[in-house]
Amino acid sequence: MMWSSAFLEEDWVFKKAIAEEDKNGTLQYSFSNTGAGWFETHLGCSSSDFLDRLNKMKEDHEVLKNDVDLIIADIESLKKLEVEATVSSISWAADRLEVIKSLGVNDDDLKSLRKFGESRKVGLIQACNLWDGADDALKMLDEFKDVWGDEEKDAWSQAMESKTAAKSMWKSALHQIDRLTQKERETLMKSSQILEQEGSLSSRGLQERFSHSHKGLTPAKLSKLLSMYGEEVDIIAGAERGTFVKMEDHGIIIKDLWPYVAGFLDADGFVRVTERGEPTLGFLSVGTRGKAHCEQLHKAIGSGSLQLNQKTNKDDSLKQHRLLFHSEEDVSHILNNVLPFVKSKREDVEEVLAHIEKGETMKRDAVDEIGSGEA
Repeated sequence: MMWSSAFLEEDWVFKKAIAEEDKNGTLQYSFSNTGAGWFETHLGCSSSDFLDRLNKMKEDHEVLKNDVDLIIADIESLKKLEVEATVSSISWAADRLEVIKSLGVNDDDLKSLRKFGESRKVGLIQACNLWDGADDALKMLDEFKDVWGDEEKDAWSQAMESKTAAKSMWKSALHQIDRLTQKERETLMKSSQILEQEGSLSSRGLQERFSHSHKGLTPAKLSKLLSMYGEEVDIIAGAERGTFVKMEDHGIIIKDLWPYVAGFLDADGFVRVTERGEPTLGFLSVGTRGKAHCEQLHKAIGSGSLQLNQKTNKDDSLKQHRLLFHSEEDVSHILNNVLPFVKSKREDVEEVLAHIEKGETMKRDAVDEIGSGEA
């Protein structure tokens, strides 16, 4: 894409952050883990806010008007590309771009669409179909040559009502947090703040950190609220069952690495010695949020083989993600660090560590024998 101004043409960091070429040379656009747009993630404000600032700059500094207009043109082009990239990333939405733009693509809508476009597709597709049907009815009325009678007037009225209902359905599906009471929204926001500060916690651990103003809030009620609506404020299920974590733009917030790894191992990991006597450690997850856990663990540990978006036999639409460790040094390092925290797989960890230690002892003995023979 050719930019009108030097603003984005020279900002290669920004361009590299939003798009990369795949093996075929096709640009693949990416967004943050929280669904935030390119502007929010890389410039710290929404495109709408940025445009407001630029327009204000034009008013205050008329001499810069032409340069600012060129930047505005770039921002509007990039915003259009962001909308198209968002829609094309969703399995059912690519051929509904114009309908989706009519239903609503403001900054909040796009963020929710990136986060929930697949999981809430039933309601979103219904909204698109309702809008489409109303649009077809209005087009037919436009082609009606005679003077409208009562039937045509009723059809027009029903089509307009359907469009209003479609927009309402669209917003409701995207922003389910709006259904909650003020108290429930406050609870979600407070939970988000606590998880951001402290890292992974169980619902009981979270509930214990609430003040007395949240009377009647039990761990069970909190767990249900977070499970159903937590993603609205970037709270997802933790690697350890029964826990929750906070997602930020660049990954999951982890305060204590090894307890987190131990919980992941207990819940969805394995550790064993292969038939060839090689120690192996692995972590498995599914879905978009599971992918975030594997990516974050890979980033935090700094080693291992990360395998993303693998097809499963049960459901082709549900992708599996794996982080595997085959290096004896890596496996030993990780297992020694998780040993104080691991629970259900503690015996497996101890057995593999014993196997590694036995192998190291045999190597040392062999070296000693060679040394004594040479002497």
